[in-house]
Amino acid sequence: MTARVRYGMLACLVLAASVAAAKTSWVSVKEFDGVGTVCIESGGRSIDYAVFDPGDSGTCTVHGPRRIKIISRYLFTATDPERVAYTLVVEVDGREVLRKGFTGKPHDEVALCDGQTRVGSLRRDYLELSAGEHQVTIRVEHEGSGRVAVRLFREVKRKREHWVTYAPETYVALRRLQFESGNQSTYYHFDASTPLCFSVAGPTTLRVGTRLDFDHTMNGSQTYTLEVLLDDEVWNSFHFDATKLSAALYVDQSDILPGSRNEFRIAIPNDRHDVEIRCVRPEACGVAAMIHIPKSDLER
Repeated sequence: MTARVRYGMLACLVLAASVAAAKTSWVSVKEFDGVGTVCIESGGRSIDYAVFDPGDSGTCTVHGPRRIKIISRYLFTATDPERVAYTLVVEVDGREVLRKGFTGKPHDEVALCDGQTRVGSLRRDYLELSAGEHQVTIRVEHEGSGRVAVRLFREVKRKREHWVTYAPETYVALRRLQFESGNQSTYYHFDASTPLCFSVAGPTTLRVGTRLDFDHTMNGSQTYTLEVLLDDEVWNSFHFDATKLSAALYVDQSDILPGSRNEFRIAIPNDRHDVEIRCVRPEACGVAAMIHIPKSDLER
């Protein structure tokens, strides 16, 4: 039997870091001058749009260089047909740069927050802005009796977080996982009687990748349940399905085969907290885990 290993050191062993890259996201520009707003419910959320009647003109300021995204929905009245054509006109610093036609068609799962009118499906387009400050002006043209709801987003590129591995203080054994390519990863093994334990300073978020143990006779999908405790209180439970990997093995434990990888996240609140990860199902389970933490949170 593998000897149980207990380390009382701080969990701060850095084994590897991910490569930084730019992550693109979209941020709503809410400050439109010259037009009002309307509330639309979509996907369980209430969202404010700028609202345009024909002839209305709304202006906002956006700094470049960056892309902008403009989404729009036609707001139907009782006298409108099932389809209404409208044109979105965009000017940048007084120069028309976009004139594009769309067709509004009612969307069954989207409505005004007050439920008083039909709302059309979402239409979108993109523009590139050069460097500097720009005045972006939007107008709409159509022959219907309704209005057009518009949102404008600016593209933001954020640096991806470096994630590094975090060593637990209590576990059963180290496992070296090797793939056919020869690449190896280090996992920490725990079982039903010895949970994975460590302390960590928050606020931060942990990514925990896990692999269920398989023996050579097991086939098909297997289920397992993990329970996470913060400061001895149950925080959450996670239920996973796993299949046996045929293209990988544990270098130090040839009688055990790794399962497919399942990942979950643990949100750690402010201050230092004790974390315990238990395998509660099946009764005689064994699991290998790898923990990652943002490098910036580890270094503060």
